[in-house]
Amino acid sequence: MAKLVSVNPANGKELSSVKIATKAEVEVVVKKARVGFKEWKNVPLAKRAGIVLKLAGLLSKKKEILGKLISQEMGKPLVEAVDEVKYQAETALKELRDEVIDTKVTATMLKQMDKLNDQDRLSFMIRKNIKVCSVIRFDPVGVVAAIKPWNFPVDSILLSVIPALLAGNSVVLKPSEYTPLVTEELAKLIWQAGVPKNVLQVLHGRSQVGAMLVDSEIDMVSFTGSTEVGKEIAEKCASRLIKCSLEMGGSSPAIILRDADLDLAVNGVLWGRFNNCGQVCNSIKRVIVENKVADEFVKKLTKAVEDLKVGDPMDKKTDVGPLVSLKQLRKLQDQVTKGVVQGGRIVVGGRRMRDEKSMQGFYHEMTLMVFVRQAMDIMQEETFGPILPVMQVENFKEAIKVANGTKFGLTAAVYTKSKLLAKQAMNELQAGSVYVNDSSVIPLEAPWCGVKESGLGVGGGRFGLMEYVQQKHMHINLTKDKTRDYWFPYDKKGSADK
Repeated sequence: MAKLVSVNPANGKELSSVKIATKAEVEVVVKKARVGFKEWKNVPLAKRAGIVLKLAGLLSKKKEILGKLISQEMGKPLVEAVDEVKYQAETALKELRDEVIDTKVTATMLKQMDKLNDQDRLSFMIRKNIKVCSVIRFDPVGVVAAIKPWNFPVDSILLSVIPALLAGNSVVLKPSEYTPLVTEELAKLIWQAGVPKNVLQVLHGRSQVGAMLVDSEIDMVSFTGSTEVGKEIAEKCASRLIKCSLEMGGSSPAIILRDADLDLAVNGVLWGRFNNCGQVCNSIKRVIVENKVADEFVKKLTKAVEDLKVGDPMDKKTDVGPLVSLKQLRKLQDQVTKGVVQGGRIVVGGRRMRDEKSMQGFYHEMTLMVFVRQAMDIMQEETFGPILPVMQVENFKEAIKVANGTKFGLTAAVYTKSKLLAKQAMNELQAGSVYVNDSSVIPLEAPWCGVKESGLGVGGGRFGLMEYVQQKHMHINLTKDKTRDYWFPYDKKGSADK
């Protein structure tokens, strides 16, 4: 029996292991999910929402257990997902009820349905003897394959799994091979809240298991990960005409204009780049600063980076923990080396931490690189780790051109005191989210999406909820009329005269 070993990135020690799924097991799980879907889709929306709200309470109670597992498996403290879960449940109750689109239904009746919180509005109107009506119903898609990453092993999963379940789908979850223990604990809480075990199932393994799941008889894929894998999934889904929602890579820029508050910009960039050891898809990956303030900005940023405390993620004094794996550490080292070879100069850090304790884990120094150019790999590729290149430009126009000059378009930030330049930047930056004087702000209501090769589909809020439904238009006419105004003959007056 093949096993997947979970390793603590802080010391390289084995934590535990889980069984790797076989192809036969993938097929069995998907068949169970199909049975679960047929039952779950008929559970009233209000009851599904109640289960999700119960889950929010369980998450709050178990946050210390989840937090410890997250720190042990991938090196960072827990980012609570409780508010997101509550919001999704409340949103579903409003957004997934039948939407009335027929103008013959009176405003009074619509208000009555709102007051009664009636979800099945078509049945309500039939009971009220409405003869003609049209509504849109939001049906579940079916069996959803959720393939999720390690860097946010609770938030990222819940952002997809919760709206999928609320919409009436069943879910087969394939988490990252680096965080199986967190997923196991999270799944237990979801089942404890009341979701049947054949409605939410977990398959463990590496990329091969994810590929087998995508190739199985599922109805939709929700994927978070690299652009390369996302493209492969999109091609497979397109060949079968099934839905997919893809959150992929990013190389998010931060533009520092000459009028910016540099202390604010330094603090924003510091957190925006190095939180979670730089292992965030939408973190700031590149800084683009106007020449006039570049020297002062780099000086301030250098000191701030040097002051960060790198160490054991279980230590409350630690700012930055280790990278998730030796593989990720080596990939980062190669990117740093290539950056230097191509002309970049390291002003802070630059290598793996080499003291005896750090060498037991996967620690890398906080690294700042200057004298970079747009064409360099480190300015074009997605970097996942504590490396930040800083490029100087002449003016605002050049800064926008450099910021947009990659295949990615996930997020972007600009630091300026000018309302005019802020507005212009928000209009011109090619990204799913644009921040002014801030980094990675994601309100619960906001759509989470990317442009270009950063994503396809939406996560978060009511927009993300709609990814997991199929819209069905339903029209009913219970009048005794034998014809309709829009049926033949078109020349009704002429026909009557004859």
